[in-house]
Amino acid sequence: MNRNKNFTVVFCLAATLVVAGCGGDGGSMGAVPTPPPSRAATAPQPTKPSKPVSSAPKPAACNGCFPGITYAGLVKTLKTKGYACKVDRILGTECEKGIMELHIETDYKLKNQISNIDVTGRASSKGEYPQGPSVAFTRLQAALPVALPMFIADPAVRKQIIAFAAKNSSHAATGPDAVRDAKAGGFRISCQGVHGFTVRKNGRSASSYSTSVDIYGPSAY
Repeated sequence: MNRNKNFTVVFCLAATLVVAGCGGDGGSMGAVPTPPPSRAATAPQPTKPSKPVSSAPKPAACNGCFPGITYAGLVKTLKTKGYACKVDRILGTECEKGIMELHIETDYKLKNQISNIDVTGRASSKGEYPQGPSVAFTRLQAALPVALPMFIADPAVRKQIIAFAAKNSSHAATGPDAVRDAKAGGFRISCQGVHGFTVRKNGRSASSYSTSVDIYGPSAY
């Protein structure tokens, strides 16, 4: 009888220990806890910073060509702005609007690349025209701030060209010092002074004067 009682006590104690180990407090079986989610799986992935967009013009396609523009693109822009353009296979392209004139020449090999652009101020009238040179000069100064942004991106370079033309495009285009050259941001610029003529025939006359600044694309020379 004592052996059976001892067996019963041992069996109950073992059962109690098993239940207590598997089921939490109170002796009842509990649900298996769910492990916390992995931080690596839930953490937001870092994004790569986007590359800044450069505002610098594209490099020139050839030595001595204007960077960032093409002949076709510039002519299209000029026509959109109301310029009338005439193309000569030898002399280049002349575009005019009001008092403004642009002469465009392309690279001798790459015909869609621009090698030089002349911006001109012109003044014409019937009869003698003594004020013609000063009018031509004034028109060039008015044309440059409008024309230059269409083919030169850097405002500092445009400012240098305008300042150079203001000092070097009003003199008469005669003598050994008539041609005046400089550089602005790699561009070669040149002024030759005021050209003019008067035609007289049968008691009538007509006069025309012009002055310009010639701008050549950046080159190694």
